[in-house]
Amino acid sequence: MKAFKRFYVWMMNAKLFMAVYFVAVVFLTGIVIAVSGGNSIGLLPLVEMLVVCWMISLLQCALLDETTDYSKGVFFGRSCIWLVISTVLFVGASVYFKWFAGLPSWCPWLLGAFMPLGLSAGLLGLKFSQDIETEKLNENLDRYQQKNNSINL
Repeated sequence: MKAFKRFYVWMMNAKLFMAVYFVAVVFLTGIVIAVSGGNSIGLLPLVEMLVVCWMISLLQCALLDETTDYSKGVFFGRSCIWLVISTVLFVGASVYFKWFAGLPSWCPWLLGAFMPLGLSAGLLGLKFSQDIETEKLNENLDRYQQKNNSINL
């Protein structure tokens, strides 16, 4: 049962990350399309974006699992590898699947310039969350120790 719970939480995190990245890539793609003179994103590119986001979220959960320590910052070996692979996947998919068909050739590269910023912001959010959880744990530990010290006196 413990293995099932661990897998279930892992998949819930992957699904959450996938949703966040999907919203981000659709938003950024929409902005790039609007800036370059387009007016819509087709259904097939949306499905392709969803698949790419799913792959990136699974990769993130594999490389940066719940035991990852962000106390020293968000840019370290595995996170940088994940950022590079994710950016390459987004740009590669946008070129291969022609997400910006009929628009200027710089559109995928503009998406590729902004995606690492958004992905890094997500890692920063994970760091902030971890910092808050650490503070709460330390406060609870202090209360517990004070309670035990007052009982022992």
